[in-house]
Parts: sequence; structure tokens; C-alpha cells
Amino acid sequence: MVDDYEPWRRYFSTTLKEQRLWVIGEASDGLDAVQQAQELHPDLILMDIGLPTLNGIEAARRIREVSPTSKILFVSENRSADIAEKALSTGASGYVIKSDVESDLLPAVDAVLKGKRFLSASLAAHNLVSSHSAASESGDRAEDNPYLRFAGNALISEFLASVIDATAADFGNVQLLDSTNSVLRIVAQHGFQSEFLHYFDTVSVSKECVCGAAMNRRSRIIVTDVATDQVFSDELRGVLLRANVRSVQSTPLIDPLGKFVGMVSTHRSRPGSPMPDALGYVDNLCTSFLVKIEA
Repeated sequence: MVDDYEPWRRYFSTTLKEQRLWVIGEASDGLDAVQQAQELHPDLILMDIGLPTLNGIEAARRIREVSPTSKILFVSENRSADIAEKALSTGASGYVIKSDVESDLLPAVDAVLKGKRFLSASLAAHNLVSSHSAASESGDRAEDNPYLRFAGNALISEFLASVIDATAADFGNVQLLDSTNSVLRIVAQHGFQSEFLHYFDTVSVSKECVCGAAMNRRSRIIVTDVATDQVFSDELRGVLLRANVRSVQSTPLIDPLGKFVGMVSTHRSRPGSPMPDALGYVDNLCTSFLVKIEA
């Protein structure tokens, strides 16, 4: 819960506890919010915009780096469509205007925790952002940008868990294509610490790494031993080995219309590759996931 006005924090805390939702941290400035998110990895962050030290929009961008699985719901007095659009472009899942919290807060929290988007009605009336229509800062529509469409969807974490299980992996992540900025962004991960997440949070489509190669070839890439494979630079190899990664498989996510959506990658702490039947199961999981997430 991030707000520089203590009475608001007290109101939010009381309201959420009545719904058996527990506040595990409070911050009154943006920098503290980033630090607490990195330590606590909360399921949901209520974020004001007008904060000291670091404004809420920049804090949200940094939180996406240090705690990519945390969902963000902006709760602000600011009702500017431009500001709300910038806030949502961080990957946040919703925006509630404080004058509407009595009616909107709990429905917004419920929607965001279920992987949906929520906007206060006065913003929705501007046709600002929904899960399928929005203009980004560069003019692209969210419906053409997988990251803007799906980043907060609860299906992603379930999908990742299934792929990790199928490949008998120790770690894993899902990246979605942010087509506006030509990068892959981590939207779900399991098992990694801050160095790995910071290094791979945004991966350029031209970056020489496993996920970049799989994306550009539109085919699965398997690295059986990180320590010896020449696909890695010394810097990248060091990041992976310090994260205890010795083998990797990356599978591109391509929707039924043939559009590239993102990557699912799993990592093991031992050399080798998943069994062929496991990889067939991964392909089936990817197909099923893409059908469900588009529904």
C-alpha cells in the first residue's frame, strides 16, 4: 500500500482487512515502495501517483523490474486521461480515482487479483484503456501489443507452473512481446533472484541470448550446458551460472493467427535437455494457453 497521506492508508487497510485481504507493507514515498516490493513480493500493490522521492509511475516501472509478479492498481486523485494512460503503460492492471473508491476499490481489487483490468467509470467513458483497446504513448493499440494485453493475466502463472513441471525444471519465466518498444518483458517467473530478473527484465529483440534466438527463428532453442555453449557472451554466461542455471529451453509463443506473442523458458540447475515427450507436452500446453488467453 503506497500513499503519502496516512488517512488514506488507514482507510485502505481497514477496507481490505474486512475482505480478509492482508496488508503486508506500507510506504509513503515511491523509493521506499520499490525497496519493499523487492523484499516482500506482494500479490497486489495499491499505488498513488503524487508521491515524494519517486512518483508512482516511475516507482511502478521499477517495481516491474524487482517484483514482476506483483500486480499494480493505481488509486489516485488525478483524473487526467493522459496521466492514467502513462500509469497503465507501466503494465499496471487498473486505475481507480479516489473519489470513486467507495464503489470501485473492492471490485477493482477483485478484478486485478483475477488477472483482469479495471478502470473507474469516468475514465472508461474516455475509451482510455481496456484489455483489448488502448493507445500507447507511441500510438500503437494495446490489442496489437501482447505485453499491454496480457501482462496481468492470472493464466500466465498457471501456464508457467505447468511448463516447469513438464520439463522437470528448477526455474522458469514467461516473457511477452512489448511491440511498442521491441523488447521482451518478464511477466511471470519462478525461482530467480534479483540479478537475473534485472538483467533479463527487458530483452531487446536483437539481443544475442537463447530467448532472442528462439524468437527470431520462431523455433525452440535448447542449450544443454550453459558453461560451454557458444551462444552466450561471458557476461551473460556469468549471470546464468550465478543464478545456478546450467541448461535452458526456450519455446516461442505463436498465436493461432501466426503472430509472435512471447516466450516461455525453463531452466535447470544441471546440464542436459528435457525428454522429447516432455517437449511435445510443452507444445500442447502452449497451444492450450494461447487459446485460453485470447478467449
